[in-house]
Amino acid sequence: MHQRMSAMHSGKALTNAVFRFVLVLVLPAIMLLIMVKGLEVTNHINLPVVDVATQVIQQDGKPTYREVALPHNYTLGSGFSYGQYSLVLPKAGGDTTAILLPPFRDTLVMRTGGELIWQTAPVAYSREHMMPRFRYQPVYHELPNRLFNGENLSVSIDIGSSGGLRLPQIYVGTPEEVKPVYHRQYWSQIGVHKVMLWLTPVITLFYLMLWWFRRQNSEYLYFALGTVCWAMTNMTFTISNLPISQHIYWMLSVSFQPLLTLFMVLFLHRWYGIQARKLEYGFWRVSLLLVVASFVLYEWDPQYIWWRFNESFLRGFVALSAVYIGYILLWQACLRHSLSALILAISGLVGVYAGVLDSLDGMQLLDMYFPLSIHANLLIFLTLCGLLMYRYVSALNKSEELQKTLEDKVVEAVKRFEQEQSIAHESEKQRALLTERQNLLSDMHDGLGSQLVELITLLRVKSVGREDLQLKAQQCLNDLRLILDSRNPLFETQFTVLLGQWRSRIEPVLEASGIDLVWSLDICDEEMHLSAQQKLDLLRVFQELITNTIKHAKDATRVMFCCQMESNSLHIQITDDGKCSEEQDDSDHGYGLASIQSRVKRLGGQCHFQRGTSGASTEMIIPTGKEAGNRT
Repeated sequence: MHQRMSAMHSGKALTNAVFRFVLVLVLPAIMLLIMVKGLEVTNHINLPVVDVATQVIQQDGKPTYREVALPHNYTLGSGFSYGQYSLVLPKAGGDTTAILLPPFRDTLVMRTGGELIWQTAPVAYSREHMMPRFRYQPVYHELPNRLFNGENLSVSIDIGSSGGLRLPQIYVGTPEEVKPVYHRQYWSQIGVHKVMLWLTPVITLFYLMLWWFRRQNSEYLYFALGTVCWAMTNMTFTISNLPISQHIYWMLSVSFQPLLTLFMVLFLHRWYGIQARKLEYGFWRVSLLLVVASFVLYEWDPQYIWWRFNESFLRGFVALSAVYIGYILLWQACLRHSLSALILAISGLVGVYAGVLDSLDGMQLLDMYFPLSIHANLLIFLTLCGLLMYRYVSALNKSEELQKTLEDKVVEAVKRFEQEQSIAHESEKQRALLTERQNLLSDMHDGLGSQLVELITLLRVKSVGREDLQLKAQQCLNDLRLILDSRNPLFETQFTVLLGQWRSRIEPVLEASGIDLVWSLDICDEEMHLSAQQKLDLLRVFQELITNTIKHAKDATRVMFCCQMESNSLHIQITDDGKCSEEQDDSDHGYGLASIQSRVKRLGGQCHFQRGTSGASTEMIIPTGKEAGNRT
């Protein structure tokens, strides 16, 4: 089943490719045929026509006359050729008689009785002579009726051309009859030239700007250069009334043809993404070589060698390039299943076909009376502009769709992130509450719980005095206050405030015991990097030391508390002047001092005790740097 489906798919693809191939080959030919039929307005002219003339041929210095039918072609030898004819023009009504010549390639000089009465353009007798005219354009002229002898006017006509001789049909009538026909012919055939006269620089500038802003798209640059070369090769079509000598005209119109095909090849390679660097280098070398050789040979021998070079090498290279361009268009139209490739192939082959027909007409193998390339190039330009606009709109629509999709994904991601953040925040909140509850229970168990157990134990001993019970109860109360203060936000930053609060609670207890407190404090809160739990442990150490002083320092009258900050550490010294007996010294190695040493060690500090008959002293060094806050 799978093989059968694959075979059907392959057959359908092959049928589609063949259909595209036939369409691209046949449709341009049909379009050109329609174009030719539309441009052949001569067949629809309803005016009196002079279609018979007498040709004058010089043989052995003697004129020979023969009747010829118009239009008439005659080629004599090579180089510049001239033909002489005599004919009779009928007179029309009114003051003047209007004559119309359909589009032709040559220069016509009209005389009567040896007097010049009209000339379509200066005859190019030499290569330096000017050529200020369109080629292939229809010609209109009015002859005063006073020149006529009765109803007719006998005239002699000289036809001059650098490529051959041609005497067209001549239509006559009143100006009111001939002018509409002339304008209709002019604008149907030369009007496109006028349009291209303005479109060529606009199109060139447009593509150059596209390339300037999107330099990675070099196809725009090559198309602009190709447009310039096309304008140079068709100067008599695209530039009106510019005095161009034969020399300049031929060098520009012929020598730029290889560059035109070169840039069109490079354009198609970039447009379709074809990687053929070696072939492109070959086109570059051959094109530049032909251009240089054309200039050199024209200066050396334009009458024979240059003409042979132009008719063989130049035209041969252009023809081969046109075949290759047609191959690219055909191949891409069959390979790519896109409408743009099909449209570009059809319009491009219209240009290729038109160039071939114009070349045949230039070699006088066809009688078309008008050029086709100018119309085909206009079609190509408009097609490319439409494809560029389609490419831009498609890219813009795709960009907007991608942007909308991205915005939807961002909104969805933000919602999902907010939901996850909310869940994480709630989870963190629950974790923080659980941690706080555990810390509170641990603090109450380790601190207040042990104090209450000790108080209960003392109550069971009948020999314990009231002052000892009162001191132990006060110690339980102070420990409870420390636990509550540790939950205060001030515990996070201001250690000096905590010391002040602890002093306000411990100082009345010392005064009740007849002990004076000497306070010395020199620390900076900004340099304290202790956590709340570490501050609580430190305050409990202070409280335990003061409690030991009250309980065990006999006859003590003063206790000195000194706390200073040096080199990211606290230097603490607590000294009293009480007396300590040997029995008391042994008992002091109990729970209180062990608890102090354990807390100091957990803070990463050092503790040193000194006792004697003249007093007791405790010295501690507690680190306060950033590494201290990270210690667990």
